[in-house]
Amino acid sequence: VRTSNGVLMKIRKHLRRHGLRGYTLVETLFAVGITSIMFLGGMSAITFSKIQIARDKERGIISDFSVHYLETLRGLTFDNLIAGNPINTVFDGTGKDELGRAVAIRVPSNFNWISLNTSSYQVFCPDLVNMQQRNPEMRVNIDTTTVGGIAQMKAIRLEVRWDAPLGRGGKNSVRYDMVRTRAIERE
Repeated sequence: VRTSNGVLMKIRKHLRRHGLRGYTLVETLFAVGITSIMFLGGMSAITFSKIQIARDKERGIISDFSVHYLETLRGLTFDNLIAGNPINTVFDGTGKDELGRAVAIRVPSNFNWISLNTSSYQVFCPDLVNMQQRNPEMRVNIDTTTVGGIAQMKAIRLEVRWDAPLGRGGKNSVRYDMVRTRAIERE
């Protein structure tokens, strides 16, 4: 009958005879440290990637809204493109959405920030529902150039801003500019 101590001695002799030996505590701790650093680095990269994907998605939604809004303004006649007017007849406040709410979107009358977290804007651009937690806002400025007392050119500036993901950093924002000119009429 062999004791456990005798078995352990035979294993040690076998390992020494064949040049095999175990790892020391220092070697093991060093390997665990390197593996931990690599793991934490990988997790940081994954987190950074997810935040970037969220930012890109949000920027895409805001870009889609902005282009759609400006294209709707482009569809207005030159003389109807003034502050306070609806952006088109569909969104003039007389129509209703599927829940029976009036849908009204007007060209803002001043350069103040307006919340996009309203049912009208969400009907206009349904993807804005995904941005509710980011508190998106917009403002529109129209500069009119007149010649001889008649408006000849309108420069429209649309700015949209929203909160950053995870509340880190300032607000994200985009700006779009559009110029409309009165058609030159020949007499």
